[in-house]
Amino acid sequence: MTSNKLPAQILAAATILTAAPLSANASDNPGTHQHGHAELQVAISNNQVDLIFTSPAYNLLGFEHEARTGEQEASVKETIAWLRTTPLVNTPESSCRIQDADVHYEANTGDDDHRDQGHDHDEKPARHSDIEVSQSLTCSGLEGSNELTTPLTIRFPGLEHLSLEWVWPEGQGSGRLAQGESLFKLTTH
Repeated sequence: MTSNKLPAQILAAATILTAAPLSANASDNPGTHQHGHAELQVAISNNQVDLIFTSPAYNLLGFEHEARTGEQEASVKETIAWLRTTPLVNTPESSCRIQDADVHYEANTGDDDHRDQGHDHDEKPARHSDIEVSQSLTCSGLEGSNELTTPLTIRFPGLEHLSLEWVWPEGQGSGRLAQGESLFKLTTH
């Protein structure tokens, strides 16, 4: 199920998370559209998880322009389908099920291919394409767990660093996963 509106719980969580203290290092802020970096915001209540994942399209597709070949078109379709049907956060027992998911992606229609991965492109924001995913999950057994996993850093090799922020009944926290790391512990800061 897709829609152009994010669920109210996700918007509330995003507001709370945006107000949370973030890293003082601007290079750690994926909001600057830095290739290799992305952000995952999570709000947890009982067995419900609402999340927003934002990444430069380059991290997930290897390009930001409109698909120009059949292979690129297939990659876009497959990636969007995977993002809609795979819980982006899960318990170690894989008990989370998607209740609602929305993927927003508009390809860059310019000629700039952004092949220089890892370079901060704040100077030309109109040339960028991001992918934003919102999901609402139900996860049985979540109330007693303080560990979660994400498949993102394993599935997408272009994703070098994933910044995490969460709000849960114990408070709020943040962390960072490198490529290949999938487990994070919910702690408060």
